[in-house]
Amino acid sequence: MEGDQMRQNLYDAQPGKEYTVLETPEYKLLSSIGLFSGAKVRMESKYGLGGPVSLSLSTKKIAVGKDLAIQIYVREVR
Repeated sequence: MEGDQMRQNLYDAQPGKEYTVLETPEYKLLSSIGLFSGAKVRMESKYGLGGPVSLSLSTKKIAVGKDLAIQIYVREVR
């Protein structure tokens, strides 16, 4: 399906682009900070050597480690 081809994990997302969250692991902490299915995020940066990714969520900026970021699936907002 074309929709599945546009789906990618958060770690592979491109800095500077906006994404809609499609799926997250079931951690209460993620939903409590606003990172849940349907949320809009902006990928700010990705640190090298397997480091975290930096995101903007509405008015918050957060960092998500690689191990968690590869479990969060997003689709680019066009």
